[in-house]
Amino acid sequence: MKTNLLILLLLFIINFSFAQSFNDVKKSAEQGHAVAQYTLGVMYHKGDGTLTDMKQALYWFEKSAKQGNAFAQSNLGLMYDNGDGTLTDKKQALYWFEKSAKQGYEDAQYNLGLMYYNGDGTLIDKKQAAIWIRKSYENGSEKAHQFWDAKELYNY
Repeated sequence: MKTNLLILLLLFIINFSFAQSFNDVKKSAEQGHAVAQYTLGVMYHKGDGTLTDMKQALYWFEKSAKQGNAFAQSNLGLMYDNGDGTLTDKKQALYWFEKSAKQGYEDAQYNLGLMYYNGDGTLIDKKQAAIWIRKSYENGSEKAHQFWDAKELYNY
């Protein structure tokens, strides 16, 4: 009986902690802090401390992305690319991936390269694909390196 009570108490504390953390992050995000806005977007996206809400995730990623947060820009690109919380919009995905990629974020560089390679939101451009995939693998992305080799992008 004591064990069950202890487990319930522990679960309550954990849930309270997440709720408190969520509320603190939300308050900071509402005050305009880009990192908090990004973090809140992640929390809504994953359902950490709150229910999953893709529209709210999109909203907070966009707020942060407009302040120049490369991670938020990349996540926003993914949401537009996949139609999470919004209609699929490949041109918007391309736009946000490019903003993030230019700041050196390797995941965005890889995704931007894929968009150029496949012609998503733009014309197919293997040279641009090669440029961005190469930057991504030079910044440490193993999947970009594998794609580079598999598609023989060194020919471009």
